Amino acid sequence: MNTIDFRTMFPVFDNLDNPTIELWAEVAGEYLKSSWVLSGKRFQIALNLMTAHLLHLTVGSESDGGSAQNGGIVASASEGSVSVSFATPPTKNAWQHWLASSPYGLQLWALLKQWSAGGFYIGGLPERKAVRKVGGVFV
Repeated sequence: MNTIDFRTMFPVFDNLDNPTIELWAEVAGEYLKSSWVLSGKRFQIALNLMTAHLLHLTVGSESDGGSAQNGGIVASASEGSVSVSFATPPTKNAWQHWLASSPYGLQLWALLKQWSAGGFYIGGLPERKAVRKVGGVFV
């Protein structure tokens, strides 16, 4: 991982040392794998976002002076004795709920959703995507 690019994208983690960032980048690599859709610069951006998400969840309050934000929007707030409630976006599964727990996870979720919006076709002959085979025979 290029820690210079990471620190440029996420200056809130400037006070963390390189070995800590690289360790969490390795962990992030276990959540994301390079593929034909998620490769090159896209994969590096996704890996940086996952690393920032993990760092936010583990050392976030230490790295940004104790003002780590939860994912989501403010649902309610009060003044007397200061009370704030956050609402997370509607999620369909535990993976989305976990990603919604930080601003970096929400960004990663949006990018992964955008890159996989069309769905995937895996294996088989290319003509199987059509209604008929090459010779005109129906599938």
